[in-house]
Amino acid sequence: MLTVNSYNTCPYCTGLHGELARMSGLDGDTIVDSGSSTKSDANGNDDDGEDETNVSEEVKYAQTFAIESGRGNAVKFAYDNMLNTIGIKHAKSVRALCWALLWGKTTGNTINNARDKILNKGSGKKEKVTSLDVFMLIYYGPLFSVIGVLNKILTTLPSVPKLVSSVIGAVLWLPQAINITPLGIVSLVLNKGVV
Repeated sequence: MLTVNSYNTCPYCTGLHGELARMSGLDGDTIVDSGSSTKSDANGNDDDGEDETNVSEEVKYAQTFAIESGRGNAVKFAYDNMLNTIGIKHAKSVRALCWALLWGKTTGNTINNARDKILNKGSGKKEKVTSLDVFMLIYYGPLFSVIGVLNKILTTLPSVPKLVSSVIGAVLWLPQAINITPLGIVSLVLNKGVV
């Protein structure tokens, strides 16, 4: 999560995942390093050209996925490397998580953009509010408002055991799944089952 968030920044995602990482026992330096270590390419080479052999295939894939927005030959290559290392079940999980994070970042930033248009914040000139802006605020705004409030609450909580961290993750996943499922079903129907 931290790797993808370091490239695809969104205040909701970055805040939530950073706090969850802190609560799971990572210290601030490790959380920052998770983001800055993503400056390496899919082969594990960072900006100074030194090999980072300690970078897992999952992190390499997440880096490439984030940089390429989940598309292209570099993503396929990184996925194949990860698949050969960790197996299909775990590779599919990592890929699904990367897509969920990309969706979250895109949606969160779209909501912020729509909010700023309505409040006339940002560019200094009045921007036209589109029907997509209104839809995003009505449909996804409540979910991301809850995430924003949760971010604030999590900053006050201590580190927790792994089991508690897993339960928190499952609880946080449920509202997103409930929120996105209706549009997913509509999409499947409109596309005749083709994903």
